[in-house]
Parts: sequence; structure tokens; C-alpha cells
Amino acid sequence: MHVKMVVLRCTRQLLMRLKYPDEDPSAESMTRLGGWYGTLIRFGHWHVLLFISERSRLPVLLPARDADRLALALPRAVSETLMSLGVPTASVEQERSSMSQITFGPTRSHSLLGSLNEFAFLARADFVTRRDRTLDAVARELAEVPLISPFKGECASVVTRRLFDVG
Repeated sequence: MHVKMVVLRCTRQLLMRLKYPDEDPSAESMTRLGGWYGTLIRFGHWHVLLFISERSRLPVLLPARDADRLALALPRAVSETLMSLGVPTASVEQERSSMSQITFGPTRSHSLLGSLNEFAFLARADFVTRRDRTLDAVARELAEVPLISPFKGECASVVTRRLFDVG
């Protein structure tokens, strides 16, 4: 029997901030969205955590102060994002339940790191030019950015809806 869990594959910088060692490089996520890649974005006195879904590149932004409570903050933020995309409540609850156990691992995909870096760049630019924006608003905007590889121009919101069979 597989234990329901999600793997957060964090950049070295974020792992140091979280004070987690690389736990299990072979761990696999048991969620519909797959594992999540995360990094720390710094600009001025702001520090923000950026996570993207492995399977759809769906972005979620959290204040860095939530780093100590990621086991609660990330599943809650993912659930809220999925609800905003029209994913049915039962599917959202199933995904959230699958994220109840979190383990950490090192990054291992150059493609996902590329997407993470691109979203971090776009988020920084957004924060610099429009300081009054909420993290949720910025994440929703990032979810509409066309993705090149391997999504052929589709955006994360569309890919995510497809993963949850939402038309």
C-alpha cells in the first residue's frame, strides 16, 4: 500500500531556508498534480515562496513566513487555487488529502527548474511594477502564461483543468 504524500523538490537555497536536508531523492508524489518544485524569491525586504506543480506547472505563491508551516499552508493554497479554477470540491479535497504527508527532496528536472526560474522572474517584475498586488493575484496571472515545453503553448490553468477533467 502506498502512503499518500507529496514531494516538495526544493532548490538548495530554499532547503537551507527550511532547514531540511535532502530527505529522499527517490520519493514519489501520490497526487494528481504530482510533486511540487519550490524556490525562494527575494526582492527588497520581501521574501516569497514559489511552488509549481510537476505535472501542470500550476504556480502557488506563499509568504516566506509560511515556511515553518508548509504542511498546512501549501495544501490550503493549492486547494484555494484549484477551487478558483473550477475544480470540483470533491476533487480538491482528494488532492488536499493526498498532500497531507509532505517529504522533501532535491530538484531533479532541468525543465521544471527552467519554468520555476521563469515564473520567479515574472513574479519579481510584477512585484516591482505593481506593489499593491496580492500573492494570489500574481499566481493567477502566472497560471495564464503560455508554457512552451512540453505544453505547446498551453497555460498552467488549462493543463490543470484537464488533469482534473474540468472542461
